[in-house]
Amino acid sequence: HKNGSEAEQTIITRNFASQLNCAVCAHFGIDAVPIYLWDERYTSKEAESRIRAENPRAGKLYKELDADAASIILEYYYGDNG
Repeated sequence: HKNGSEAEQTIITRNFASQLNCAVCAHFGIDAVPIYLWDERYTSKEAESRIRAENPRAGKLYKELDADAASIILEYYYGDNG
C-alpha cells in the first residue's frame, strides 16, 4: 500500500517465494538459484506513460501494458544488479 503497509497479496507472494526458495534449495543447493522479489506496483503506469509519450493517440493498451511493464521490471533489476 502507499502507506507502507503490506497488502494481503504481498503476504501471499512472500509466503510463496519462501516455499519456492526452500524447494529450490532442497533440489539445487543453497544459493544455487537466487529468488528475488520486486515491487512492481507502478510499472503498468510507467509503461502506459512511455507508450503514450511515443504515441499520444494510442488507444487501449491492455495487451501492451503487461509486456512493457515486465520490461521495466527487468530494466530496474539489471540497473540494480548489473
